[in-house]
Amino acid sequence: MADLRGLFLGATQVCFLALTAIGASFPTEIRAQQGEQRLSREDARVLASRLAANGQPSAAREIALGLLQADPADISALLILSQAELQLGNVDAAKTAIRTAWRVGQNKRERFAAALTMADLHASQEAYTRSQIWIRRAIQTAPTPQTEQTAISAFRRVRQENPLAVELSFGIVPSTNVNSGNSNQAISFAYLPGYLSEILWLVPADERPLSGIEFSLQTDLRYRIAESETSSTSLEFGVYGRTYMMSDAARASAPGVTGESLSFAQASIGILHQWQPENADAPYSASLTYSHNWAAGTPYRYELNGIIGTQFSLANEDTLAVSGGVRYSHNFVNDSEVMTYSLRGQWSRELSNDDTVGITAQAAKAVSQSTDLAYDEATLGVRYDFGEISVNEISLGLDLVTSYTEKYRVYETSAYDPAGRDDRISSLRFDVGLNNVDFYGFQPVVTFQARRTVSSVERFDTEGGQIGVNLRSSF
Repeated sequence: MADLRGLFLGATQVCFLALTAIGASFPTEIRAQQGEQRLSREDARVLASRLAANGQPSAAREIALGLLQADPADISALLILSQAELQLGNVDAAKTAIRTAWRVGQNKRERFAAALTMADLHASQEAYTRSQIWIRRAIQTAPTPQTEQTAISAFRRVRQENPLAVELSFGIVPSTNVNSGNSNQAISFAYLPGYLSEILWLVPADERPLSGIEFSLQTDLRYRIAESETSSTSLEFGVYGRTYMMSDAARASAPGVTGESLSFAQASIGILHQWQPENADAPYSASLTYSHNWAAGTPYRYELNGIIGTQFSLANEDTLAVSGGVRYSHNFVNDSEVMTYSLRGQWSRELSNDDTVGITAQAAKAVSQSTDLAYDEATLGVRYDFGEISVNEISLGLDLVTSYTEKYRVYETSAYDPAGRDDRISSLRFDVGLNNVDFYGFQPVVTFQARRTVSSVERFDTEGGQIGVNLRSSF
């Protein structure tokens, strides 16, 4: 905590000095409250700041009040007053002075100083989440790249101290296939007897691809309940929801399909334990999560998911992450149960040009007594992070990440083919970050994604594309 306050105090002292220098252009004199000596505003600011720094808050407070009688919008006086009030134990009065400074601040430098001072006050009270909110305000109003980096460093320090981690994300994603509709106009059914198995049946309009816009919101909370030098334990909470706005063409062809009928929601709670055994180089993690899902506002499924994993450092600074998982799910609609076992590995390497390449492989097996639910799965994916894109050493303010994944599933049984079912699921994705657009430390990411499923049972053939915008934290 001492290091954290040291960083804040260094930043705020720079702000005080800068604001004091601004005040040099005002030669008006004021009368100090402690005596008859007249001081210029600049001298009074310097004296009050020194008194506060030297442990004389009462004297600093009187001079600051004198400055504010002459100019109620004196930012430096308000911040010095807040410092003095805090030293005197008047926390509410200190907050009031800072809020006033934030409200009357007329430029970025003044508002930056006010925001960082309020963040320091909240951090001193271990109100870390509120401190992070005010640091984001400081980042938004930072007058120079140097002051912005100072605030970002402070944010990272507070984040380490804060037992609560909050992640928010929301997206607006236009899609050509919001309902995962069948990509064929007509299909056949191999399980029908005789010539019926060769007849092509038209796919109903509400089962064909429908276009629209997906709106999603996700909130994830993690609260650290125990920590030592080699381990930490956290509780996790999550809420996710999505709904759709159907296009005019979709409403015309399938009026019975609405955004509400396609909506999905999930609430989850879990526990995460991370530790590093003695004499071991690799950290380990284990988690257990319970989630409850709703489809179209009706309870749909619940899941219990356990994962254990670790990450190794290899030669050439490569990294290898390995994890194994077991998931149990129960479907309320048809009372079906599925137990899924999985093993996943992810290798990554940072290249000499600062790009990063990664390969992911996963094997999974789902066991169920219900048809079209038991399967064997193999997944292989590649990811390439181009980092920040530049032309002739001139940055375009963009960064690019692309990935391609192939997934193969073999179903033991299928209600649509006695021989079972084979699926091949291909997906291609591009994420383009807009680095020059920043709002309170969040940057937009434009996502392009295409997905296609080719199945031995035509009923499960699907394809579609999406383009959307999400927000991510830039630090």
